Amino acid sequence: MRPHVELIHEDDYVWHPAELPGGEGEVRERRLSTDEEDGSSALSLVFDTDWSRAAGVPSADTEFFVLSGRLVYGEQALGAGGYVHVPTGVPMEAVSVTAGSKVLHWREYGPADFLLGGERTPGAEGEATVRDPESLDWTAAPTVGPISPLYIKLLHRNEKTGFYTRLILAPKGWTDHRLAHHPCYEEFYTLSGRMTYNFGDIDPGTYCFRPPFVKHGHFIAEEDTEWIIRSDGELINWYTTEEWINWGGEAENYEPHQAPQPSTMPLRSRSRGDWSRDGM
Repeated sequence: MRPHVELIHEDDYVWHPAELPGGEGEVRERRLSTDEEDGSSALSLVFDTDWSRAAGVPSADTEFFVLSGRLVYGEQALGAGGYVHVPTGVPMEAVSVTAGSKVLHWREYGPADFLLGGERTPGAEGEATVRDPESLDWTAAPTVGPISPLYIKLLHRNEKTGFYTRLILAPKGWTDHRLAHHPCYEEFYTLSGRMTYNFGDIDPGTYCFRPPFVKHGHFIAEEDTEWIIRSDGELINWYTTEEWINWGGEAENYEPHQAPQPSTMPLRSRSRGDWSRDGM
């Protein structure tokens, strides 16, 4: 399984040659998190030259999100905010990226292996998804309790598993004093803005991978703050109030068998500021 990574800024990672089999060009990667058992990885890529890869079939659910620059998928050109998702075993069209571009890349439930020119794998489900977030509207997220809403742009959702990738916007002044935890993992990369909470400071380039059942909060959005966020199931917020440490307090809407589990100290950057383990 992937380790608990709580608020590490990507600048605190080192560069490696990118693992993009079958591609032509020079690319570096920062490996934000990796599952050493199944190969799942979250990567921040910088393209030092133009890069391209012919059509083929990935061995993992594959996602690209353009932070800056230009990515072309098939005949569709995508600028900043452009998004591509291709399920495992589903044919992926040719991809090219312009030198100087910066792209987030995820591989889920499989390694980086890529079969150039391959055909659809028997039993593969779904089709490729391509999104231009500028064409999507922000919608208010459902809330529990008298908390002002967050806003969502849904990029991709697996209807069978609930796995999703979405953009989240917290308006300046948004706050939630409750501690939350979820039955699924939660992963995000900060695109803009600034927020603080009990695990430190969130600003552009801050990354988090939080396993299931880890409490987190209280949040304060000091500016409009936007993330790209992923979860491997339907994200249900179970809240704790009157908390006395991260693991204690009043269960507001969850049962004892859904309670959070204490975790070991997660990986974290000193550059994210001080943090408190008392839930603030």
